[in-house]
Amino acid sequence: MGELGSHTQSVEPQPQAVRKLAVVATVISGVAVLGCIALAVWNYNLNTKVNTLTTANASLNKTTLALTKQQNDTEALLQQVRLAANLSSISHALEQTSVVTDDFVLEKVTFDVAENGTLKAVLLNVNNQPNLGLGGAYQGYGKYNMASSTLTKKAEEVINIAMKEYGTSDKLPVWDKKTTVEMTVHNYPLGKREGGTFKLTSQQ
Repeated sequence: MGELGSHTQSVEPQPQAVRKLAVVATVISGVAVLGCIALAVWNYNLNTKVNTLTTANASLNKTTLALTKQQNDTEALLQQVRLAANLSSISHALEQTSVVTDDFVLEKVTFDVAENGTLKAVLLNVNNQPNLGLGGAYQGYGKYNMASSTLTKKAEEVINIAMKEYGTSDKLPVWDKKTTVEMTVHNYPLGKREGGTFKLTSQQ
């Protein structure tokens, strides 16, 4: 047997293998490009959906705010209606002979309520009992033939009884001694209580 001779054999790429590699590279590049396009389209669609949802959310928030305001306005109106009904009810109760003294009979009660629901003032219109009527101490036009201190005491008695009958219900605004109270007799000014002090009209 003869010896095998060692020699270096150069390997040159085969044209067919090169073509296969080129095809594979082209396919991979194509897939990559298509993937990029797909991602771009998907991103565009996602952004469009996000923008649409953002717009819809803004519109929903606007609608919610409008409905909330409408609900608040409706609730405020209902509170005003309830307050008016409660004041009307207590007015009738006070006018139906609930407030009577030896000298006066309460005929009409009017409540002046501020926008925030607090009681600004009360107007009480009274008639005289027979002992004070015309021919008695009453001289007409809200004037009496008696001492101012005596008349003041009689007027304050009516105010205090009316305030007590009004009560302290949480359905009604607070009426206390600091609440301004005007008093008239036969619709003529008699006096006013402010800051807890009653003064006859002739003393003001």
